[in-house]
Amino acid sequence: MAEYLKKVKELMQSFEEAEVLHISRGLNKKADSLSKLASVAFDHLAKDIKVEILGQPSITQVAVTNVEVQEERCMTPVLLYLREGVVPKNKQEAWRLRIKALKYEIIEGALYRRSYLGPSLKCVDLTEAEYIIQEIHEGISGMHMGVNMVATRAMRVGYYWLAIFLSALKEIQRCDSCQIYAPVTRQPKLNLIPVSSSWPFQNWV
Repeated sequence: MAEYLKKVKELMQSFEEAEVLHISRGLNKKADSLSKLASVAFDHLAKDIKVEILGQPSITQVAVTNVEVQEERCMTPVLLYLREGVVPKNKQEAWRLRIKALKYEIIEGALYRRSYLGPSLKCVDLTEAEYIIQEIHEGISGMHMGVNMVATRAMRVGYYWLAIFLSALKEIQRCDSCQIYAPVTRQPKLNLIPVSSSWPFQNWV
């Protein structure tokens, strides 16, 4: 409909004067009947209403949709190996890929990581992973939890990616609430080392 509206506006510019009037449905029986064609058969239409069936659209302009190409992920070699059997030319890298692929499987065209005690985890890219981490950490049902809890919860709901703990850490570090209200550890990281002196004020300069 948007393309037809655009075409009508282009045709209106070719006239010296054009006026658009709104007619209510009750005063325009033809338009009212045409609007009901999806649910009413042609036999029930009035005889004064002419219906023309077009075999092709009136607009010849081809609509083009932008397609975003996903960049290659770190799990792409595993996916290609499981789908098509593609392995690197290097024998050592090919052996590592075969060992790594044992942990994964393809279900309905998507890559999943096998789980020992639970269902298989769906492998996602970094864009989807960022959204998942944000929803788990501070979404509608999210809680401002630590790194391990956020990453564990992401795997419990069925998602997996290689840098899952790193993604959780970055999300917590840029969260204002976590940084403001986080407990401050005042204990020194290293034990204090006492310094002994042979006489008083020996170490003073």
